[in-house]
Amino acid sequence: MSGVTRPPTIIAPKFVTTLTNNRHSTRSVAMTKARALDSLDIEGVDFAFDDIPDLHHMLSRLRSAKPYAIVPFGGINGVLLLTEQLVAAAFRDENTFPAKAIYPRSTGAVLGHTLQCMTGREHRINKALVSPPFRRLVAAALCEPMIKPIVHELIDAFADRGSADLVAEFANPLPVRVISALLGVPKGDAAEMARWAHDLFNYPHDPDGALQASREFTEYITPVLAERRAESGDDLISRLVGQEVEGEQLSDEQILAFLRLLFPAGADTTHLILGSLLSALLTHPDQLEQVRTNPNEEIEWAIQEGLRWEAPVALLPRFCPDAVTWQGIEIPANTPMVFAITAANRDPVKYPEPDRFDITRRVKPTTAFGGGPHSCLGNWLAMTELHAALEVLLERLPDVHLQADTETDAQVTSQIGTALRGPNALHVEWNA
Repeated sequence: MSGVTRPPTIIAPKFVTTLTNNRHSTRSVAMTKARALDSLDIEGVDFAFDDIPDLHHMLSRLRSAKPYAIVPFGGINGVLLLTEQLVAAAFRDENTFPAKAIYPRSTGAVLGHTLQCMTGREHRINKALVSPPFRRLVAAALCEPMIKPIVHELIDAFADRGSADLVAEFANPLPVRVISALLGVPKGDAAEMARWAHDLFNYPHDPDGALQASREFTEYITPVLAERRAESGDDLISRLVGQEVEGEQLSDEQILAFLRLLFPAGADTTHLILGSLLSALLTHPDQLEQVRTNPNEEIEWAIQEGLRWEAPVALLPRFCPDAVTWQGIEIPANTPMVFAITAANRDPVKYPEPDRFDITRRVKPTTAFGGGPHSCLGNWLAMTELHAALEVLLERLPDVHLQADTETDAQVTSQIGTALRGPNALHVEWNA
């Protein structure tokens, strides 16, 4: 997931339209920023919308010059943070880069007033109300009774065939199935749930489709919520209905907004990191063998290295509403900020030989799930899903390997804009 509060992480169509209401004033704002910020450090690519196939190389080249870069972002100049130190500090500095400055403008129309739009007491109370089902021990307790059976069922569908696409048939459906089971909705609705999750996350590129998905999902889940209020069960919605903190409970709209966030944030990001983790191991067969022979010790470190090597959210936008000098950077008011998580995770100051995938590195990336008060709420659920998926897959298909001449499809690349990354396909085979 990189989780539940993390993010729809890219901005609404043509980010500058969130600053102004017409093209003329948008151009005016862009010109003001162009004068106020340093000249661009790179041109010809927009970090909000463009696919950047050589993203790691580009970020490394920019970081070699200075720890941040001025880049095109949604048609105007933004600040791209490139080091682990800067990215971690920015996540912690909620006062300077408040989540509430960007998310109401970027995803509010689709998701509603979510945790990402909150601050202060409102955020503290609402996070306390929704977080209990996602705590570490609660997530771990779901592994055997819920998550592993879903993993087995997905593998059952192709185990006798001897080949599969692990992106389409395994990584993509797993998190949606898990979240659907958490909500207590019928398994047969998982395909529709997957479509809604994808379309909600695709708001920057297809706003009409995202708005339609939001309406359809809300219409689907509203009667389920009413049923849980009338008669609670052991599902996530029932727990949300029953939670109380400091005399406050969640309203229907607060629960609906949280669920609209949960699906895209929890489903798309988890399937991307699972795909990237499998890609890393399948393209490094020596390390795959190491995990296979000692899963109790190595699965945890394979997941941590996978998160470092290819975080599902490569770039996370924020917004600087007020003019400030921060970490020596002069930042005008209304400047887009881009937290380059994937650059932080490959910062050579923090991680020697950062472009090398190495499960013996034995480090936990500090920014893979964000940071600060809006860090990923669902990180433990995501970690539990990743662990169960890898453990069961290697147990069921011990000799799984990439099909010949399919490594190009297995390479991690941009999936939605520049921000979200994962492989397009993982064509594998084994002795059935």
